[in-house]
Amino acid sequence: MKEIEKYLPKGWEAKAKEKGALKRSRHIKTAEELLALNMLYITNDGSFQMASLGIRIAKGIELNKTAAYKRIRGSWRWLRSMAEELCAEQGASIRKPAFLGEKRVILADASDETTKGKEKSTWRLHYAFDLFNFSADQMKLTGIETGEKLSNYEIRENEIWIADRIYSTMSGIEYVLSKGGDYVIRFKSKAFNLYDEKGERIELLSFLRELRALESTDIRCFYRHETKEMRPIRIVAMKKEESAVEESKRKMKRKVSKKQEKPVYEETVELNEYVVLATSLEYTNEQIIELYRARWQIEQVFYRLKSLFGYGDVPSKNEDTVKAWFYGKLFLAALCEKILKLKSVSFSPEMVLSTTLAV
Repeated sequence: MKEIEKYLPKGWEAKAKEKGALKRSRHIKTAEELLALNMLYITNDGSFQMASLGIRIAKGIELNKTAAYKRIRGSWRWLRSMAEELCAEQGASIRKPAFLGEKRVILADASDETTKGKEKSTWRLHYAFDLFNFSADQMKLTGIETGEKLSNYEIRENEIWIADRIYSTMSGIEYVLSKGGDYVIRFKSKAFNLYDEKGERIELLSFLRELRALESTDIRCFYRHETKEMRPIRIVAMKKEESAVEESKRKMKRKVSKKQEKPVYEETVELNEYVVLATSLEYTNEQIIELYRARWQIEQVFYRLKSLFGYGDVPSKNEDTVKAWFYGKLFLAALCEKILKLKSVSFSPEMVLSTTLAV
């Protein structure tokens, strides 16, 4: 354990008590032991039984499955604080642009996962991520019958919600505005119609075809609410670079060939040559696009988590244990990255775990 302590955030032991993770217990008495238990949990497919067995073998601590579950479930705030500090040290967190002032920027997304156990179930993990605080703002585990929609989340005033095409619905937009929030959403063609000030339907491509690569424009238009009232909406669009356009076409063809998507309309293919965003904000085009681009930086973090550290295999449907799983994975990823940068050696997460458990 002493070997990796120098890589952990300052005050990590004190924070175990401060965050309510380390409470009076006959078994787990130190932050070191609690960290070892959590590392056993996240590196053994989220098995409380294996974590219990592992801590007995490694530390001689007799802890049954239920007790292990309680200790791990209560650790998520502590793991979150350590993960956030390590990510900030490694430059994983993103600097907040001055133009945003006091506004919070929240990213909405979802992932379908299969839980572990004898009776496997497919669940949908809905999560809202605070972009500049680098923390999960909300998490909700549901069945796959619950659609990906903004109404799944609690939206507050002074927040900007950023989301991909699947969230591009009139009801989602109305929900955000009704709660005093703003939005930047990737516009989905055919999601709903757009109209000019005279109530005439407009075709977006007619406004975009003259754009050069990386050039942007904005279109002030309206959508028709279910009450027949015309509501204002702003569309910000930018032409992609040629390489990005070709890559988009290749991805679309692959999805169609694998029957992941139905054959698309020519208009949809052409519209995919642009980044098209719907927004309620009055920032410049460049600022709106900058906000949306930040979303992709976070997606890269999640990609590393899912592909390298098995974040996607959600082991439980309890919200606190889901958070402990997520933040434990994020902590482990950030710790490995820090050690790799400082030691410049090749290693695996298992090497970090074995060091953590060493007497």
